[in-house]
Amino acid sequence: MKYYDIHTHRASGEAEVLEVINVIIKEPVEKNDAPYRSYGIHPWYIGNVEEQMEELRKAAFLPETVAIGEAGLDKLAETDFATQEDAFLRQIRLAEEVEKPLIIHCVKAWTELLRLKKEMKPIQPWIVHGFRGKPALAAQLIEQGIFLSLGSSFNPSSLQTAWPGYVLTETDEKTGSIRDVYQGFADTLSLPLETVARQLAENSRHIFCL
Repeated sequence: MKYYDIHTHRASGEAEVLEVINVIIKEPVEKNDAPYRSYGIHPWYIGNVEEQMEELRKAAFLPETVAIGEAGLDKLAETDFATQEDAFLRQIRLAEEVEKPLIIHCVKAWTELLRLKKEMKPIQPWIVHGFRGKPALAAQLIEQGIFLSLGSSFNPSSLQTAWPGYVLTETDEKTGSIRDVYQGFADTLSLPLETVARQLAENSRHIFCL
């Protein structure tokens, strides 16, 4: 059985786990030898946007880069919100240019996120990572074609709302195994683990072309 971890900051070393290692564009860009990666300018770490975008553009065209992000909006971050939105818009455009999905970090900025989705009309998939919101919000995002990536802490009703076609799995910065996340999904949905794994594999391969 294959397990898909579409957003993590640490390699598991497990042969059965296919993982996308997230690299945050800082100064300098961190070296990473993972076979699948995502690169992005996180709203917590926005500095010189021009320089960061130059680094991100280099990384975006690498064959091992399967997604842009995490990028996004965070109203609890110290970075000025207008600056965050500027960096996010640049990354949306880059994701469209390189034809790769966009992994999104969003905190208390759902109205702005949905507005930008409608305004930009992106072709590439958007994935909100680490989603722990309520089912009503999940339904709003799904209605706009946005996928949800859930980790070990998730709202069971939101999982049921997004299942089967709009769900992905991740560990983010957690030390637990992606296997535990899969089992949590299976228990919540009252489905065999193999059924859950097949659906998550289909979703992951469809979005990331893995």
